[in-house]
Amino acid sequence: MELFIDFDNGMGEQSLSTLLPHFNLVSFLPESPSIERETTKVHRVNGLVLPQHPRDVTYKERDIKTEIHIDSIIASNFYQYRQELYAVLVRPFPYYISSDLLPNRRFKVTCDGNFSIPKEKERNFTTFDVSFLNFTGVAESKSTSMTKQNFSGEHWSPGMNIQEIDSLQYSFENQKRFNVYNTGAVFINPMEHDYNVFLNAAGKNVTLINHTNGEKLTIETTLKKSQQVSFVKQYTILNKKPVKTSGRLPGLEIGWNEFEIQNATDFSIKFDTRFYYP
Repeated sequence: MELFIDFDNGMGEQSLSTLLPHFNLVSFLPESPSIERETTKVHRVNGLVLPQHPRDVTYKERDIKTEIHIDSIIASNFYQYRQELYAVLVRPFPYYISSDLLPNRRFKVTCDGNFSIPKEKERNFTTFDVSFLNFTGVAESKSTSMTKQNFSGEHWSPGMNIQEIDSLQYSFENQKRFNVYNTGAVFINPMEHDYNVFLNAAGKNVTLINHTNGEKLTIETTLKKSQQVSFVKQYTILNKKPVKTSGRLPGLEIGWNEFEIQNATDFSIKFDTRFYYP
């Protein structure tokens, strides 16, 4: 059993036992997802009324509880190893953790400490608890839609909603209408998630519509096929500068999303996104 840590610094993930060989993961227990929803009462209506659309329901932050074992072998090393663990886990910025108990998914977390590693007399080993805060409330896939979705490449696992079709498309060329599949179990929000769309198109007022949820974006300028348009949260970027738009980049509902591109005579589009799981 391993605890993997990715400090989001370009170095990739590393196991705790590699970073600190005298520590090993004993248990890894994310709390259940916790939903936050609006409710109201209406006169002469039984119970509660749920005024929100399901896509507007959000997941609250949750704890991930772990047990970690230390064996310093030599008593004098115990105190030094303990400080080294504090330095690795307790950091001012968020990072990702995962476990081989839940392969191919990771959690964005902070660890603010507030745990201790007591040393008992005559013993150079102990097991202690460390709690991480998964402040996004959900897990995310380690791989993106650019990685083929099947079980043969060890990038996807049971429980991640992988379809029997392993030829799902996320890149399209000159298809006015096409379908994009959100493999996860959470609505993908351009303002929140690692959701990257790249568009090369020729046309004026090129419009991207998700007919599944009615969201659409119109780029209010003339585009050339050689120019790539990208999207950063609420901004549409062309030649490293924001361009004028109306609407917003459509997000991805859970399951199939029916898209249409209008006012483009020649185009290619790519959806490079992670998927999210409660």
